[in-house]
Amino acid sequence: MTNYDNWAEIYDELYSEYTDDLSFYQEISSSAKSILEIGCGTGRITIPLAMSGKAITGIDISSKMIEIAKGKIKKPLPNLSFKVMDMTELNLNQQFDLIIIPFNGFQSLLNEFDQLKCLKKIKSLCHKKTKIILDVFFPDKEIFEQKNTVFYQVSQKTQKSLEVSHMTKFDYFNQLLHTNLKINKIFNNQNSKVSYKSFTLRYCYPQELIYIFEMSGFHITNIYNDFNKSLIQSNQLIIEAKLTNE
Repeated sequence: MTNYDNWAEIYDELYSEYTDDLSFYQEISSSAKSILEIGCGTGRITIPLAMSGKAITGIDISSKMIEIAKGKIKKPLPNLSFKVMDMTELNLNQQFDLIIIPFNGFQSLLNEFDQLKCLKKIKSLCHKKTKIILDVFFPDKEIFEQKNTVFYQVSQKTQKSLEVSHMTKFDYFNQLLHTNLKINKIFNNQNSKVSYKSFTLRYCYPQELIYIFEMSGFHITNIYNDFNKSLIQSNQLIIEAKLTNE
């Protein structure tokens, strides 16, 4: 599994300004009185939901991510709590109205056994009306055709003066993507510093995800292909599920 403590600072620099999914999670949580965010990272979604008045718990396996998230809180938010916790070992004495795993977080589980274990733990935190939402991606033809010895640029210079390229190697049998990021940090538009970070994700296909959820005692209530709830086919998948009526 990726060491996310080593990732924490650059992760926040890279993704703290990403907002494509934020309005979706704000809308989907509008009627929820209690929310659990699994894989909360540095609080990109957790903190805005808490600032809107939602009672939310954010958990992440990385203590450094949690530390950065806590450092962003400018005023007391008694409705917000952060915990360092592995998503396969959820130990919370509470049931939630809404449980979310944003930003491909479920794909940090690198085998089906851990995915099933995570969903079993989530099930113990659900009541009959709990809604579970997660978003994932699966590689498209263009990604599969990329050479695994070449860095491909994925972003131009951002407001934080970062240029990012990636090189990905595939483990087709285990459905794993081993990705190396090359991060060029530019200072004063002249000097630069290059660093490298790596992570591994397991990609899933739609029917496989449906099967895993059904095996875990959930049924799928909605499937979307983007955060506008489009049904147009893409390599993104947003799953909405509830407990199966027994």
